[in-house]
Amino acid sequence: MKVVPIMAKELREYLLKPGSISWGLIFPLVFTLSFIVRFGDIDHLAPGLVSISALFATTSFVASSLIFERRLKTFERLLLAPVSYGEIILAKVLVGALFGLMVSLITLALVRYFMVYPVWSWPLTVAFVLLANLTFSALGVYVSLAVENPINVMTWLNVIRLPMIFTSGALASLTLFPAWFMAIGLLTPMTYSVEGLRYALLGYYDVVPPLYSLSLLLLIALGLILLSVRALRKAY
Repeated sequence: MKVVPIMAKELREYLLKPGSISWGLIFPLVFTLSFIVRFGDIDHLAPGLVSISALFATTSFVASSLIFERRLKTFERLLLAPVSYGEIILAKVLVGALFGLMVSLITLALVRYFMVYPVWSWPLTVAFVLLANLTFSALGVYVSLAVENPINVMTWLNVIRLPMIFTSGALASLTLFPAWFMAIGLLTPMTYSVEGLRYALLGYYDVVPPLYSLSLLLLIALGLILLSVRALRKAY
């Protein structure tokens, strides 16, 4: 399968890049540890912290790889290889999701150690962690290709990521905010990650039922992959 060699190349070349390490690994783990130190009992924050780790890990990894390849003009060599645009995008998304999964599992292990209540459903937790990383990785790939100047990719990602933290219910339940704020939250994929993980970890949800969260994450991921293929065709 042509996707696997591309994924292996990505991991080999970009796993230790500064963007992947700083924004993709150090930031989410330090963010998680700061809340653990502050609150101790973090059951209600666990879904949001795992989602934040997945968001920053995946988007930072794929953005780092695409920024370097576009700036150094090495992406064109990949396009000359006997692989389709779809296979290139799929490889980028999957390798970003793989990196995000690693960081998410470390975060999950940290928060699980400090949680008071047991995990309500491990199979659902794994399913939502996988889907969240896949969705956020696809988001990172799309933004990295849609932004014309690769230098501005991280700026645009932060414009998207930071508001998502506060509008998704990651740090405070959406039920505490007015209806218009909740409506904004429902437009972001991170809301469905947080709501799904809340049900999987704690056995309840605030706004979105788990089946809807699961379905919407999958649809958003597929939609972003298709948009990424379209953006790649347009750019090259």
